[in-house]
Amino acid sequence: MFSRDNLIVSKAVLGQSFKLSYIKYLVLVVNLLFFVSFLVPVNVLRAETYAPDPYWQGTLGPLNIRSLSPGQSLRLAPLPASPYGLPEGETELHFNIAAASIFLQSPDMYLIDFNFIDSRFAVTHGFSNGWSTELSFNDRRIHNLYLDEFVESFHNVFGIEQNGRDVNQNETHVVIPRYSANFASELEGSFSQTIGLSIQKVLIDKSVEWPAVAVIFNTSLETLSDGIIEKGALDYGLQLTMAQKHASGYMFANLTYTRFGSDKALDLVPLTEKQFSGMLGYEFTLGANQAFVVQYLFSEGVLIDLGALDKVSHEIHFGYKWRTENNILEVGLVENIVNFDNGPDVGFMFGITHRL
Repeated sequence: MFSRDNLIVSKAVLGQSFKLSYIKYLVLVVNLLFFVSFLVPVNVLRAETYAPDPYWQGTLGPLNIRSLSPGQSLRLAPLPASPYGLPEGETELHFNIAAASIFLQSPDMYLIDFNFIDSRFAVTHGFSNGWSTELSFNDRRIHNLYLDEFVESFHNVFGIEQNGRDVNQNETHVVIPRYSANFASELEGSFSQTIGLSIQKVLIDKSVEWPAVAVIFNTSLETLSDGIIEKGALDYGLQLTMAQKHASGYMFANLTYTRFGSDKALDLVPLTEKQFSGMLGYEFTLGANQAFVVQYLFSEGVLIDLGALDKVSHEIHFGYKWRTENNILEVGLVENIVNFDNGPDVGFMFGITHRL
């Protein structure tokens, strides 16, 4: 029981939460299948593949959104990436922003309730022989975005129990009795600011018989002195990315191994020092310059011995991308699936890529 705010979850509600979580999952899957069946041509089922088009004439790429799960978003969380690298001499500027609502509660174990914003500014440049680099600045901050009412309305529409979401709305709480963690509004503001550097090497490109393949080395340095993660923590990882063009679009797959330079959050809560994560996605082409994108992202749990927070998180992304002469714009929606106790209730994203 969390006495600070008298947040008590009844046994009856908890007994129903497992079943209701899977009702939510089935509703999402049915909606996805209906939407995809409406948009996708029949030839998506064909195994035949096609040669990729030239730069800015083919794939729009995966949605630029990393994990928004509460533990995974604290440190380096690689972005889904396309293996088609930038041509030599090309430069792109990126701005991406995501907003998410988190509410996770387990009696006597934890209460995690906050909204946060994840912003990213980056510049990418292509070199010869399939090499490219990206330098980024990343800011994550807890901020009241008034998303609790939206989540409550969604649950009401589909008959899903609130499980405490309708109590003390639009407040910040991180309560983990085992580690004597009890934080509220003092957490609001920036909790992580990192400098990132990524180096990509294209291994196979513009092939019909084989998927395009690239490898990416990612690094991230924490620069915030009073954040959730200690200043100076250096994370790094290796990311394998693949893509294959089909008649209706592009199929993507990513697999990443990451090592972290920190082992605690808030100097109290132990974190794992390594993680596997991955992504599967499909870009459904809707004409020459538009695409609907569906992505599934999984990430190993990083919060040690905290029930569902120690398990794999599963997120699904739905998005739309369109291209103008020098820009690619994207919007998207994020939902948690399978493990509903380790992921965002809901998330929204917007991004723009500008070609110099």
